[in-house]
Amino acid sequence: MRLIIFLLISLLVVLVLTNPNETEFRSHMQNKYGIAGSLSLKVASIFSAGTSTGVSRDNYFIFSRYYIGGDGILPRTDLAWGVAGKFFDIEDSDHK
Repeated sequence: MRLIIFLLISLLVVLVLTNPNETEFRSHMQNKYGIAGSLSLKVASIFSAGTSTGVSRDNYFIFSRYYIGGDGILPRTDLAWGVAGKFFDIEDSDHK
């Protein structure tokens, strides 16, 4: 029983330590989409209200959700989940 608890706690600690931040997400967007990814984030920052950088992050300690919009002209659009240093893009359900 102690081994299982130790392994679960170790897994949670590893997930917390490898939770990607906003800078890593910007790098991921640039690597995946090239200049178009960088430009889309710049455009999102222009149309965001306040001092937003365009990309917002909901941090749940062991994983994060990245999105643009929702605070200005742009509607909220979820982009990706980040967990264990990796990003998993959220597919838009409107596209068939």
